[in-house]
Amino acid sequence: QIRVRVIEGRQLPGNNIKPVVKVHVCGQTHRTRIKRGNNPYFDEIFFYNVHMTPLELLDETVSIRVRKNSACSKGCWMHIALSGHFPVMFRNIPVSCFSLFLGHAVMRKWLLLSDPEDTNSGAKGYMKVSMFVLGTGDEPPV
Repeated sequence: QIRVRVIEGRQLPGNNIKPVVKVHVCGQTHRTRIKRGNNPYFDEIFFYNVHMTPLELLDETVSIRVRKNSACSKGCWMHIALSGHFPVMFRNIPVSCFSLFLGHAVMRKWLLLSDPEDTNSGAKGYMKVSMFVLGTGDEPPV
């Protein structure tokens, strides 16, 4: 099982925005509730039950996207990149990135948001998330 906790956003651009976060893992997609403001607090956990070997799972990715207004067009999703570890325009986070850490987890980390259509636009805010992989019999981290 892969669990992704979307905790909060910070410094999202715009006025009177209503951000929503979409998380896609292993062919399954979940969305947060729409929140208001530039610093939304989501605190939502998504569960992805997968039936793969650990080796197969390492080839999978976690895609996290933030849309700043529920009424905007399909093309205005901002994408997350792992700051300092991947190029700014990186759209997907390899499961191997966090499954190899102690406890198979990345806990409460701030991730950089970027606009994949405008490589020169810089940071578009931040999203705090936790992600972890659980095997049969594993206890989730506290």
